[in-house]
Amino acid sequence: MTAAPPLRVALLFGGPSAEHEISLRSARAVAHHLDDKSYEAVLCGITQGGGWLSEEASARLLAGENPGEEGTRPILPDVDCVFPVLHGPYGEDGKVQGWLQMLNVPFVGSAAKGSVLGMDKSLTKHMLRTEGVLVASWTDVFYRDFEENPEGVAKRVGEERGFPCFVKPVSQGSSVGISRAANEAELRTALELALKYGRYAMVEPEIKGRELEVAVLGGEDPVVTVPGEVRPEEWYTYEAKYEDDTADLLVPALEIHPNLVKGIQDIALNVFRILHLRGLARVDFFLEKSTGRVYVNEVNTMPGFTDISMYPQLMEHTGIPFPELLHRLIDHAINEDHECS
Repeated sequence: MTAAPPLRVALLFGGPSAEHEISLRSARAVAHHLDDKSYEAVLCGITQGGGWLSEEASARLLAGENPGEEGTRPILPDVDCVFPVLHGPYGEDGKVQGWLQMLNVPFVGSAAKGSVLGMDKSLTKHMLRTEGVLVASWTDVFYRDFEENPEGVAKRVGEERGFPCFVKPVSQGSSVGISRAANEAELRTALELALKYGRYAMVEPEIKGRELEVAVLGGEDPVVTVPGEVRPEEWYTYEAKYEDDTADLLVPALEIHPNLVKGIQDIALNVFRILHLRGLARVDFFLEKSTGRVYVNEVNTMPGFTDISMYPQLMEHTGIPFPELLHRLIDHAINEDHECS
């Protein structure tokens, strides 16, 4: 009996977002762990200028070399499935997902609707709060309002949220553009930075406690892992995640009562369903020290896939090694009707 030919899987990586380099790191890990007996990886690199590269140039980009070309408009090769290993805007925010849905091509991860809801941190909070999920309070700050009256806006927001507080772009990941502000002057500076990444930003109070993360693998029988814990020296900056290696990642998180673990897992699965997510997601939490309350912080619809990223580590701990995880994600993508989400 002749074995079936490997499925052709397009790996999309790079892209024009601030997380371009993180996408390359994730794609390298995915390409390394993809079972070459079952799958043929078709490399589709995207430059920081948004150009789509040939497969040869894509291989150079993935290797950290100059791709040697500027790229073209989006052109998808003939493949069985697409794995958009893209982080941040233009990759994780529904744009690529909507395009793939129009092409009627199977792809890993959430469809356009879930990607939009999961990417925009403010929309996420609005949706979850409506469904009774506990989220931290926040204030949206729009670029035009801040441009017209930066001092007044900073004063009002500081009174609403208190100090210290955190300022975030609403549609960035990997802590890009996030700052901690201890006073009005720092709040103004933080808002100036965050608003470089979009038309509005959000400000949240600081929650003192533990940072927990749960991985969800969708399907008919979803897998929800136990929480892992991030222990940064101060707070989980981009540098702590990817450059200076100062944050400790504990898999699993220690000293959490089994009943609380079960409660956090239930919330994570509920969040997955409320936001119309599919395939995979990482749901991040704060466990407040003074009250024991569990707040949903944010959701990642295409979490990091490097060998040191929390999502694959949590799945490994659950008994799903990296190659099996990729197999399940691709199988789910091919057998799921993306037009229904």
